[in-house]
Amino acid sequence: MEEALGQLREVTDKVTYGELAALRRRLWADEEGAYRWFGQYLPAPEQRSVIEAEFADRVRVALARGGALTEWAERLRAEIAPVLPLARLLERHPELDYPVIAPNVAAWRVLARFGGVFEVDHGWATVPDVVTAVARTREAVTALGEALRAETPAELFAARGFMLTDDELVAWLAHCGYRISAAELRQPRRALHRIVERVSAGRRAARGPTATDTAAELLSQAGAPLHLDELLHRMDRPYSRGPLYNRLNADSRFVRVAPSTFALESWHLEPYAEPSTSSTDNAVRLITSAGRPLHLDEIRAKLTRPITREGLRNALNASPRLVRVAPSTYDVRRSD
Repeated sequence: MEEALGQLREVTDKVTYGELAALRRRLWADEEGAYRWFGQYLPAPEQRSVIEAEFADRVRVALARGGALTEWAERLRAEIAPVLPLARLLERHPELDYPVIAPNVAAWRVLARFGGVFEVDHGWATVPDVVTAVARTREAVTALGEALRAETPAELFAARGFMLTDDELVAWLAHCGYRISAAELRQPRRALHRIVERVSAGRRAARGPTATDTAAELLSQAGAPLHLDELLHRMDRPYSRGPLYNRLNADSRFVRVAPSTFALESWHLEPYAEPSTSSTDNAVRLITSAGRPLHLDEIRAKLTRPITREGLRNALNASPRLVRVAPSTYDVRRSD
């Protein structure tokens, strides 16, 4: 693997600090707060796109050149397809976690985000991408009901190339919107229960854009900041005002430039100076004032504006400024 990493570093060692400021937005795309501090160093959006495209081209050329790196990428694809937990992939191939861009950009981030070797979504590595892996899962579930004889889901998925343990398969099916226990995997059945009330983030992304994705698109089309109510009015589906306000405040793609008025962070507009009234910001102030972690219910009881328990939980989990330190208990994330 050292030879493969060496070939990859022939590309990554040439990345400058200025280029890294742009590249990290995709390298760390699964960790919203990890690159937020780079905002002040980011080049203009058109320059950023050029930097990303040129780096992706260099990585893909290296992967297509043949040799150890090409062979390694092909083995990884074969081992993952269609899906494997990222944690297990890193256990099998610790070299994937080696830094190839100083100080801490791991090889797997370059291969996944710019090399197209596999795709990572919410802790799952997929080949060729998460949409295809979810589609193959749905096809398998459909085949379960159409089989001539009742089969166990474990047997059917194994026959279709899903090399997952029972616990992993249960988790992956939940990610795709199906509910089943480990015991039920080994029992012949014709159908799986659909998760209706609470669909995983990965499943939502596979079905279509999230509320924040839609808000980003609307702002891009408008070319100017929009009030929250205007965003809600223009959306193609109804969304609750409070939860959307909290999500926009927690998402690093947006910046609040006036009361309840949002712009895209890439426009580099001056943020609104007055304190935010979002549930997340109020939670940060409450925890800071208390000087200790606070339970979800304790935070909710002290908020001046009503919010559902689930809505507050989603807002706190989405915020990069908070960290869960115990079940339903949150603290302010400390910078190292």
